Amino acid sequence: MNSKSLFDLYRDKVLGFFIKFLHDEELARDLAQDIFLKLFEKKAELDEISDLDRYIYLTCRNLAFDHLKKAAHDKKYRNYILLAGARTQPPEVNRKMDVDHYRTILEDSLKHLPDQQRLIFNLSKREGLSHEKIAEMLNISPHTVRNHLYQAVKNLRATTPDIEMILAMVIILSGL
Repeated sequence: MNSKSLFDLYRDKVLGFFIKFLHDEELARDLAQDIFLKLFEKKAELDEISDLDRYIYLTCRNLAFDHLKKAAHDKKYRNYILLAGARTQPPEVNRKMDVDHYRTILEDSLKHLPDQQRLIFNLSKREGLSHEKIAEMLNISPHTVRNHLYQAVKNLRATTPDIEMILAMVIILSGL
């Protein structure tokens, strides 16, 4: 498939994904451009990909998650994302982005974890404590903390596929 055909076929899908996911048309255009640059750079490899739709979707999703993670750790960027979303979305979309909505999803997912996994997940992901600090608090080894956290994330992904995005939204929306 040539570059123009690829662009024509996926332009609206890629742009629509980013607008829906990030609620910022300007940022969506920038990220869509990044996606097509990556695709054009890998043009020779694309013929070997059996499910191009899925490949492009996963590439877009990963790039969007990267931006949400950056926003979760960078107050200036987080404020930019929130203000952009508030400017470009109707009130019903803004209500959907309410922290209570994402917090409820996260809490429901966490209920299914064993107590120790839930505790370690909360200390690590929500409180931001290091493995060493958690190990010291719970009187267990850092390796055990890492294993519990790995299992917790694995279990959460099994019940809530977009758990990383949900967690990032909770951090972004409540971290103002």
